[in-house]
Amino acid sequence: MKLTVERLELLKTLTTVYIAIGSKTPSPALLNFKLEMEADRLVVTGSNNEMTIQSILPVRREERDIIINYELGATLISARYLLEIVRKLDSKIITIEIIDTTIVKIRDDKSEFKLNSMRAEEYPDLDLDVQGEAIEFSAEDFKRIVAQTAFAASTKESSPIITAINVKADGDMLDFSATDRFRLAKKKYQCAESHRIEANIPTKTIVEVSKLLDGGVIRVVIAENKVVFIYEGTKVFSRLIGGEFPNTNRMIPSTFANVLKINAAKFIEAMQRVSLLVTETESIVKLTLTEDEVVVSSRSEQVGSAEEHIELFEYNGNPFTISFNVNYVIEAIKAAMSEDVVLSFVGETSLFKVTSPTDESVIQIVTPVRTYY
Repeated sequence: MKLTVERLELLKTLTTVYIAIGSKTPSPALLNFKLEMEADRLVVTGSNNEMTIQSILPVRREERDIIINYELGATLISARYLLEIVRKLDSKIITIEIIDTTIVKIRDDKSEFKLNSMRAEEYPDLDLDVQGEAIEFSAEDFKRIVAQTAFAASTKESSPIITAINVKADGDMLDFSATDRFRLAKKKYQCAESHRIEANIPTKTIVEVSKLLDGGVIRVVIAENKVVFIYEGTKVFSRLIGGEFPNTNRMIPSTFANVLKINAAKFIEAMQRVSLLVTETESIVKLTLTEDEVVVSSRSEQVGSAEEHIELFEYNGNPFTISFNVNYVIEAIKAAMSEDVVLSFVGETSLFKVTSPTDESVIQIVTPVRTYY
């Protein structure tokens, strides 16, 4: 195998695929990029057994030769070292060449590196089949969905099912849900076609995919035990998380006694200021509501207390006080992506809702916290 290639084009491809390569693996071969030079393209594959990324670099794109002087073949090259070498080389064009079955040479007009390599046949067999229920999103819509839900998923591996984003449809409405059992983020998305699916997609995977997007369309294919994201010349394969996702509809109250409408930015700024005195382990802020004022306050036994009054608001209800994790509420408000937000309360110890007054497709639910001041 041999190819001479534009360095920056190769670097972009390797950087994308490297996302799937873990530092620890039972198979040494999975610490490598698999490079396959075919008649009209270079195929680069990386995997950690849970997620696989395969990206295509074409020989020619838009009347421009990206790869020249190539010979067909395949090899496995250390992902870590190849990526760093390609990143640090200074030339526009570099050459990669297998000089025997276990040595690969990487060079430009100034530098030359020789790395040990492995035969492509030593790479594990991967399930790269693309079959299943296919849904298309604009990149903008997909990134928005992820931004409005992923932050609420759990990061604790001891409860795998809630480290996923649950995707469900029975018709033309998709429902995305994420929860860590203390909060819930739910987003509804209108599809062009009818679908019947349910899948628990690892949040880490869906977040990484969203980072790759820059305009255009992404195609998501959901099968029985895997999901495939297809974007331009890249495919991201991921296992689904097995198990039954919590019934999140039960977390959403149906009636509310107290409703506050307030400017999102002003409210966030007030909470950030009063929370300067709380420790990271506490992160608790109290909200006091009357017809005449909104007061945000905090208290720390070790540091002191803070209080701020907010003037512009609309409030319907009796005098009311509730405490909550300030970070959870700030993230919920940001996810609403709205100039104003509505906070709807049932009681001081009941789950409450954060929504946009102009977008009913997004719902955030937060669990309150007991305080004694």
